[in-house]
Amino acid sequence: MESNEFRLEDLTHFPLFEGIQASELEALLPCLDGYIRSYPRNRFLILDEDSVPYVGMLLSGMVFMLKEDENGHQSFLNYMLPGELFGESFSLRKKKTPSHVSFLAARNATALFLPLGKIMRSCEHHCRFHRIMNENLYELLAKKNAHLMQTLDILSKDTLRDKILSYLQLQPIESTSTKLLLNSEATRTVAIPLNKSELAHYLNVNRTSLCRELSAMEKDGLLTVSGNRYTLSVQGLSSVFA
Repeated sequence: MESNEFRLEDLTHFPLFEGIQASELEALLPCLDGYIRSYPRNRFLILDEDSVPYVGMLLSGMVFMLKEDENGHQSFLNYMLPGELFGESFSLRKKKTPSHVSFLAARNATALFLPLGKIMRSCEHHCRFHRIMNENLYELLAKKNAHLMQTLDILSKDTLRDKILSYLQLQPIESTSTKLLLNSEATRTVAIPLNKSELAHYLNVNRTSLCRELSAMEKDGLLTVSGNRYTLSVQGLSSVFA
């Protein structure tokens, strides 16, 4: 499904196009054969048998990366939020082979697709904005690699409680405007993009175990939960990680 939801001015706010003006994007996107497509919730953007010639950048919504085994069991590998890339590892391959993972729209999602080979090769006009986009791309790839290392660190924790706390501490603090709401000097509140079922999949546990542990952590004074908002006790966290 093609989408006209995003204007060129909107795209300049995404990290891949930082430092590039809308007028430059107007020339750049056709040069790269880029296109924007929207997907309803639970629609696959990429299937595991697909070859992936394009790198995707999420513009809105949320996308899950899933791996399905021979018995049909799906494993939750990662999630992408607006501004983040997906499929770049597979589009870099010289030989077109299946991705072996799927990308699913966890919410209504819109994505921009660009052929990675064209991004990484300088065009014949040696455009200034092409060089800037390359630099932005490398920065995004570095950040994604760092995020992967954080995910591996979270999942390597010995206990479910430590996994939960490590994940929550990495989330941006929520404010009354766009950042965090500091309820007091002793607490901080974070809003996460995942519901409890999705968080359980991310942490590789079942939902019942996650809810049981969250209840125990509330009783122990480590946090309080309201929907997808988690208020952490700084004093309690200090005692846990001391």
